[in-house]
Amino acid sequence: MRPIIKPLNRVIIVGLAFLLMGLSACGFQLRGTNLQGIQDTKIYVQSSGASVLAAEVKRQLVDAGINPVSSISDAEYIVTLSNETFNTKVLAVSPDTGKAQEYQVSYTAMVKIATQDENSTARTEPVSATRDLTFDEGSVLGKVQEESILKKDIAKQVAASVLRRLRAAIQ
Repeated sequence: MRPIIKPLNRVIIVGLAFLLMGLSACGFQLRGTNLQGIQDTKIYVQSSGASVLAAEVKRQLVDAGINPVSSISDAEYIVTLSNETFNTKVLAVSPDTGKAQEYQVSYTAMVKIATQDENSTARTEPVSATRDLTFDEGSVLGKVQEESILKKDIAKQVAASVLRRLRAAIQ
C-alpha cells in the first residue's frame, strides 16, 4: 500500500501549518478601523456640507456595533465633518486624438473631533484620498459607473481614516 501523502509534501504541509500558527500567535492583523476599545463611547456625527462622508462614517460606526447618538447634548465626542469636495483632474491626454485618457479623482473634507466640554480647543484638519481613473471612449457608460463606484470607495477610505483619528483621540 502506497502512502497517500509523500514525505516531502508532508514536510511542506507541516511547515505551512507552523508558519500560520506563528503568524496568528504574534498578533498580526490587517489594518482596519478596530473600534472595539470605544464601543461604550457616545459619539455624535455632525455634517456641514459633507453628507456623503457623514453617511459613510455613521454606517461604519453602526457596522462596528456603535450607535451614534441623535443629540449633541448626549454625546461625549462630537465629530464634525465639513467642506466635502470631489475634484477631477486630467492626468494624461492621447497624442493621437488630444482627448483625455486618464483622470485623477481626489476627495477632500474637513474633520474636527472634540469632546463635549472642550469644544473650542479642537482643531479642524483635512482628510483626503486620491485615485486614478482611466477613460475609454468605447465604454463611456461603464466608465461613468466606474467613476461613481470609485467615489464611493474613496468615501469609505476617508471614513475609515476619520474613525482611526477618532479612536486615537478617545484612547
